[in-house]
Amino acid sequence: MRTAAFLAAAALAVTTVAAEGRRPCGFKIAPCPGDNVCVPMSDDCTNMNVCAGWCSPKPSTHEKDYPSCGGFRIEPKPCDAGSVCVDDPRRPGSCGMACDIPGICVPVDAPKCPDGVCPEGLQCYSYEQFPYGSHESLCLHP
Repeated sequence: MRTAAFLAAAALAVTTVAAEGRRPCGFKIAPCPGDNVCVPMSDDCTNMNVCAGWCSPKPSTHEKDYPSCGGFRIEPKPCDAGSVCVDDPRRPGSCGMACDIPGICVPVDAPKCPDGVCPEGLQCYSYEQFPYGSHESLCLHP
């Protein structure tokens, strides 16, 4: 009886993810494409062989990782005071939080680079939604 209930719950979870337009993964089903990883639907999941998830771009390998925020989670993570949650401008071509991919917390006072020049160790990224609808060029760690 437990096995049947477990399989029914697993099928429902995978069907729900597929209905939302994301590629389902987990439960030992088809793996994600090479440039994606399986992200669990629940923060409690530690073994993707026994829980459902969806395919998402691989995590950043950037020098400095800014805290993640937003995204399709039961309780989206907020940013600390003094930071704002934005799509990661270091991922060109990503549809970001519009596609339920978590954003990053960027300090509100992050250096700007209207002339394309940043302080040493930072790189200039064009970003049209920071802060909230304006066009900015931000200096971020690559």
